[in-house]
Amino acid sequence: MNGLRRLIFLLTLLFPSAALAQIREEYRPLSELLATRPERVATEGNRVEVIPSGSELFFRMQEDIMGATQTIHASFFIFHNDEAGFVIRSAFQLQALDSLEVQYIAEDFIQKSRFIRPMKKAGVKLGHQLFFPLIPRNHQKYLLLDGTLAYAGGCNIARNNLLEWEDMAVRLRGPVVAQMEQLHARNWKRTGGSPSAREPKETESYVGGVIVQPVDEDPAEKSHLNLQAYIWALDHAKEYFYAKTPYFLPPSSLVKALSDAARRGVDVRLVIPRHKDARVALITPFEGTYFKTLLAAGVHIHLREGLFDHSKVFSCDHYLSAVGSVNLDALSLLYNYENNLFFYDEGISTQIKRLIEEDFSDCEELHLEGARHGIIR
Repeated sequence: MNGLRRLIFLLTLLFPSAALAQIREEYRPLSELLATRPERVATEGNRVEVIPSGSELFFRMQEDIMGATQTIHASFFIFHNDEAGFVIRSAFQLQALDSLEVQYIAEDFIQKSRFIRPMKKAGVKLGHQLFFPLIPRNHQKYLLLDGTLAYAGGCNIARNNLLEWEDMAVRLRGPVVAQMEQLHARNWKRTGGSPSAREPKETESYVGGVIVQPVDEDPAEKSHLNLQAYIWALDHAKEYFYAKTPYFLPPSSLVKALSDAARRGVDVRLVIPRHKDARVALITPFEGTYFKTLLAAGVHIHLREGLFDHSKVFSCDHYLSAVGSVNLDALSLLYNYENNLFFYDEGISTQIKRLIEEDFSDCEELHLEGARHGIIR
C-alpha cells in the first residue's frame, strides 16, 4: 500500500489535479506548497456546511452517527466522561454492537481507561496515542462516517465544548472525505490499530462544489505546513485577514507575518477570549506579551467577553479560509498532530468572515495603552 501511495503522489506531481486549475491563479502556489501527500491535494466537488456552534454540532453528530451503516472512524483530543461524552460513547457502542466497524483513537493523557473500557467491551476498536514527555500530543478532532461524511473543527467530545462554549466546525461530503479516511488510516496504523476490514465507499463529487484541501500536521515530517500556510496567506493578503483562536502563543515568524501584513494596510483582526477555560487560564498573561508589538503594527485585537470561544478559524480576502484543530500557538503549529481544512471558495470564506464579525459586538478592542508591559487591562 505504501508503494501505491507513493505512485499516486508522483502522479499528482506530474498531472496536477483538476481542482488546482479551478483555484484562482494567485492561490495556486499555496495549494502546491501544501500538497505534500495525496491526501493533502486540493479536490473539487465537495459539499461543505459551516456549523457555527457546538450545540448544533452535538445534535447533528448524534443523528449522523446513528445513521451510519458501515464504518465510524474518529479521533478527539478530549472525550470526557460527562453528559455529552456519555451520549456519543453510547452511540459508538450501539453501532459497534450492530456490527459496524467503529475505530476510535484515544489520547491517553486525557481519556481515562475506565471510560473507554466500556467502548472496547461493546466492540469499539481502540488506538492509543501514548503520552510521554517530549512526545507530540494528538490534538486532532474528526469524525468519519461510512467513508462518505465527515466532521472536523475545534470541538472535543465534552459538555463544555458542545453545550457551554462557542465553537465552530464543518460537515463535509465529497472527495475530501476519502482523503480524511487516508489520514485516519495513517493515524490508526501509527497508534497500533490493524487495517480496516471494510472496503471504503466511493465518494461522490458534486457539481459546483467547494474546493477543499485537507492539511494535517505530522510532527515527524517537521514541515510545519499550517504555519507555512498562515504566513503565506498573510504575506499575500490584500484586503483583510480575520482569525479566531482560543489560545495565542504564536511563533515569532507568525508574529512577524501578522505585523508585516498590518503595516502594508491589510485589515488584520484577531478574536481571542479574554477569559480562558480553567485548565489553561495561566497562559493569559503570556498572551499579552505579544499584544503591544502587534498593536503597534496596526493589528486589531478583540478580546471576547462572555462565553469562552474555542473556534480555530480564519478568513482572508473573501476567498481563502480554514477551519480545524489548529490554535495560533507554538504547540499546534510546531509540535502536535493536527488536522486542518483549507477552503478556496468565496461563499465559505465570506460566511466565516461574517461569523467572526458578529463576535465584535461581544468584544472589547484592545488598544496600546491596554497592553503596556504585556498585561491585558
